[in-house]
Order: sequence, then structure tokens, then C-alpha cells
Amino acid sequence: MSKKVYLLWFGQTVSWTGSAMSFFAIGVWIYETTGKASALSTILFIVAIVGVVTGPFGGVLADRFPRKTLIIIFDLIIAVLMCVIGYFALNDTLTLPLLIPFALAFGIFEIAHWTTWSAFLGDVVKKNEVTKVSALFESAEAISVLIGPIGGAFIYSFFGLTGVILVDVITCLFGIATITLFKSKKVETKSKMSFKNVYFDLIEAYNWLKKQKGLLTLVLILSICNFLWGFTQVLLPPMILSFTDATGLGIVESSIGLAFLFGSIISLRLSDWLQGNLKVAIYCGLIGGLSLIIGSIRPSIFLLCIHGVIGGVSGTVQYTVSSGAWLAITTEDIRGRALALRGTIAQMLRPLGVLIAGPLGDYLEFTFFPDNVDLLSPLVGTGPGRGYAFLFFLVGAVYVGVWIFNLNNQNLRNLSRQVKEITNH
Repeated sequence: MSKKVYLLWFGQTVSWTGSAMSFFAIGVWIYETTGKASALSTILFIVAIVGVVTGPFGGVLADRFPRKTLIIIFDLIIAVLMCVIGYFALNDTLTLPLLIPFALAFGIFEIAHWTTWSAFLGDVVKKNEVTKVSALFESAEAISVLIGPIGGAFIYSFFGLTGVILVDVITCLFGIATITLFKSKKVETKSKMSFKNVYFDLIEAYNWLKKQKGLLTLVLILSICNFLWGFTQVLLPPMILSFTDATGLGIVESSIGLAFLFGSIISLRLSDWLQGNLKVAIYCGLIGGLSLIIGSIRPSIFLLCIHGVIGGVSGTVQYTVSSGAWLAITTEDIRGRALALRGTIAQMLRPLGVLIAGPLGDYLEFTFFPDNVDLLSPLVGTGPGRGYAFLFFLVGAVYVGVWIFNLNNQNLRNLSRQVKEITNH
């Protein structure tokens, strides 16, 4: 791959680490302010559901306008929004209701950014390098997950939410600077931008995806899995903060980041073997479900770090295989919309998981578990947070079941052959 790609990787690693710090700090601020999982659930639900609804339109933009320019615009908008949140926090006027309109905006611009970014990656490498570049930028995200929580917790403890946001904005500008090194490819479109033509663009992408049975099957399975991961996204902070502090939460989340890094290194080293190997993706799903069960059985930072390491490595390898398949099969003219549909379908159930997790977790924590402690304590132990842990356990069991059911899925086998044929040529 080109040396400029590695420079781009470095810039995005710095930028994404800053973003991870600020979102970690906002999550801690919400829980410290309210003491309820349902409050965090509400904010995450808003971000997720808005992203699902608006995601396909981001794909249309990515296929009609220079992708590099769009990425820079979206990054700058997000940076301005973070500055406003930082201003409110600095003046002690930030409230949970005040975060809601920002959550709406983040839902729109974050998903548009990631859709455009995914399509942009397919522009800068050759077909036989798609799995390798997916693994490379998975390592960037892994580093951000590794450093973000620990760095965010450290800065938050000394300088509060405003200090974390300031670091985020500085790193965002650095990331933008590295993107400017690339030339925007000229985008050829058959028609002008209008509501009618946007509709036809989306219909064209939908009809294309219907014919890709392997990709469609894969993304539908991952949609169910993301529904389950939506639960864990809400449950993990209150489950950990119930028996430790923000530093403990940072350690666990950083262990996940460390695992992402190991997983991306493994994927990078084995990229040729992983290219189109959907069987590996299935086994990674099984291992990921088992990691959730391990993390739930006792209130232990050690066990949760084991969960983070196992789940992080398996999830990274699985995502690399999936991303490589999508980048291999999509062509430049359809890639933005196809990847937007991928994101929309894959994430469409996550908001439901996020929405259910908060109230259901609070019910199990404060009502159901105390009434059934003798029955449930052999599974998840005793003490604060064990109601959340019981739901964590159930999610892991269902997750394992999903991948067992798809062990011999014929559409995934056909997808493996399709990807290998394309990349070998």
C-alpha cells in the first residue's frame, strides 16, 4: 500500500482517540449526574435511531460528491458541536435534556461520516488490498478504544468534561490535516441532486443489494448481533461503576481496546488468509458470545478484562472479514450507497437493544434480582450491579445461539467463494 495510506492511518488514529476520550467522558458525566442506566440508554438510543434513519442519505452524498471533502465537512461540524457542549460544561449549565439535540445532530453527522469514510477507503487501495486496509484501520480504532477510556478518565478527573473536549477538538483538526494530502476523485453522476433523484439512487442501491444474497445474509445476522451488543453498550458502565469507579471502567474499556489492537494486528498479518473466510467470522461470533457470559459471572475487573480481550480480538477479526467482503464486491459507483445500506441494516436493531436495556436492566437490578437473589446468585454472584450482570449473561447466551444456528449457512459459503474469486483476479 502507498505510504500516504499509513500517514492517513496515523492521523485518524490520533483523531479517533480524541473522540473516544470525549464520548467516554460524556458517558461518565451522564451516569454521575443521574445514577441511572436508563439516562445513558436514552442518549445512546437517540444517536443510534437517528443514524439508522438518515444513514442511507449519507450514502447518496458519498456517491455524488468528493468523499474527502465530505469527510472534512462532517468532522468540522462534529468538532463545533463538541465545542458548544464544552462551553456549557465550563459554565455549569450542561443538563441531560440539553444533550438531546446534540445527540440528534451526532446521530446524523456521525453516521454520514462513517459511511463516507468506508467508501473513501475503497478508493485509496486496490481490490486485493481491501482486507488488509480494513485490518489496518481497525487497528486505528483499536488504539482509540485502548487509549481513549484511560486518557479520558485521567483528563476528566483533573480538568472535567471541558478539558476532554478540548483535546478532542485538537486531535480532530490533526486528523483533517492528514486527509487533505489525498486528492478527491471526480464523482460522475447521471442526474442532478433532487429529492426524486435521491429516491432513485436509494432504490438502485436496494435492488443491487437484493441480488447479493451472501452480503444480505451476513448483514442481517450482524443486525441481530448488534441488537444484542446494544444491550452491552448500556449495561457495561453501570455494571462496573456499581462496584468500582471511573478508573475501573476505563481499565475494562481499555482492555477491549488492547484486544482490538491485537485483533487488528492478527488480521493484518493474516489478511490474505482471512480474505473471504466467512467460516472464521462465524467462529469469532461464537467466541464473542462466550466472552459475554464470562464477563457476567462475578463482579470482577479481572473477569471483565478477560471478556474484553476475548470479545475484542474475535470481534475485530470478524469485522475485518466482513468489511473486506463488502469492499471487494462493491464498485466505485455504488459503494457509498451500498455501505450506507450495510450500516443501516446492521444497526437498525441496535437502537431497540439500547432502548430496552436501560429500563429492563434497572428493573432486574432494583426489583427482580433482589427478589430472586438465591436463585440467580450462583450464576452471577451477589452485590450491587448483579441485576445488570444477569441481563449481560442472557445476552451472551442468545448471542452464542445465533452463531450456532448459522454454522453451515449456504449463503455465507457462497459469499466466501465470491470474494476469493474477485480478490484473486
